[in-house]
Amino acid sequence: MNMIEVIIGDNGEIIIPDTMRKNLDFFPGKKIILYEEDDSLHIIPSERKASSRFSQFAHEHNRILKIDSDSDYDEMLHERVG
Repeated sequence: MNMIEVIIGDNGEIIIPDTMRKNLDFFPGKKIILYEEDDSLHIIPSERKASSRFSQFAHEHNRILKIDSDSDYDEMLHERVG
């Protein structure tokens, strides 16, 4: 696990170091998912298989969430993010 301290900019932006972006295949325009858990912020890649990732997350954290397809995931994400 790589860990680095960064500074939050005036508009809330953070810069992900180049090596981390390359390791995670993060590139300009790529969608990512941010979620809060306890006192932490998590950043994960948004992929077409995200529905299974969210279902696993919900199960692990005892949250009720049922997603049957990627279109269900897209719909839920749109409802929450806009």
